[in-house]
Parts: sequence; C-alpha cells; structure tokens
Amino acid sequence: MDQEEQNVQETSQEQTSVQQSQEKTFTQDEVDRIVTDRVKRSKDKLRSQLFEEAKSKVKAEQDEAKKLEEMNATQRRKYEDQKRDEELEQLRAKVQRQEMEQTAMGILKEKGISVDQDVLDLVVADTAEKTSERIDKFADLVEAKAREIRRQDFSTSAPKHSGSGQKVATLDEFKRMSYTERLELKKEQPELYQDLVKKLF
Repeated sequence: MDQEEQNVQETSQEQTSVQQSQEKTFTQDEVDRIVTDRVKRSKDKLRSQLFEEAKSKVKAEQDEAKKLEEMNATQRRKYEDQKRDEELEQLRAKVQRQEMEQTAMGILKEKGISVDQDVLDLVVADTAEKTSERIDKFADLVEAKAREIRRQDFSTSAPKHSGSGQKVATLDEFKRMSYTERLELKKEQPELYQDLVKKLF
C-alpha cells in the first residue's frame, strides 16, 4: 500500500508540474534572451562548419603539396601532365556538349519545336549520330502528338466546312496550332490562313 500511495503522489506531483509548465508565460526580456541565445548558437554552429570546411580544404592542399615534395622531378612532371590532361579532357567534353546542345537546339527550332534544358538533356548524346537519331525520334513523337491533339480538337467540336469541303479552323484552334500545322494550313488554305493571321494581330 505504501508503494501505491507513493506512486500516486509522484503522479500527482508530475501532473502539477506539467500544468505549471504549460501555464508558464514569458516576459519580453525572457523571449529576447531566448531568441538571442538561439541566434548565437546558430552563428556558432555556422562558424564551426565554415572553420571545418576551411580546415579540410587546407589539409587537402597540404597533402597535395606533400605528395609533390615526395616525388622526384620526373614523377612530378608526369603527375602534373596527367592532371593537366584530365582537366583538358573535361574542358573538351564540356565544350563538345555545349556545341551539341546548340546544334540540337537549331535543328529542333527548324522543325518548329521550342526547347528548354530538359529537352536538350533528353536528346543530346555523346556522339553526333546518336544525337541526330534522338532528335528525329523526338520530332516524330512531337508531330504525332500534335496530330493526335488536332484530331481530338476537330472531333470534339462541330467541324465547320468551307465551300470546298475543307475544315475551317477557328481563331482558338489556330492559336493552339504548332508551327508545322500552321504551315500546313497556309499551304492548303492560304486565304483562311491570312484571315486568321490578321485576326491574331
């Protein structure tokens, strides 16, 4: 029984202390002190992180210098040449990639497809041949998707026909058309094309 009474007393004391802590309010000075302490701790942590980063960078540079000191002149030249060759190869790869991206962007623009970096990452490969194949596949895919959307647009709305039996595109449909689709319309229905262009501007 004594143990039970002691447990009950401890439980009630804990509940009382929890209630008191829940009801505690802070003065402005206490809040200011808490905020100041937290800011100081975060500054100290950031300072410590920066110090550790600088320390590791200095250590890496010291290790590199020590490695160079231990090598004889021939080994040192060979090591430096190898390092330069690696850097040069990385630069070549970067320049080649940029040139391939520019070329791919130009080809896709000619096909009426606007591109962003995600598209370039998708179509640009290691070689010009692979890049060309990917561009062709991507352009075919875009064209097929555009035709499908165009078919859906024409099937969902009641088609308007001109006197010649051809479908007449509305201004909204014309706005949604790709560059290739507009060229096709210009070729098939030049008067309608001119009329829609005038309405656009």
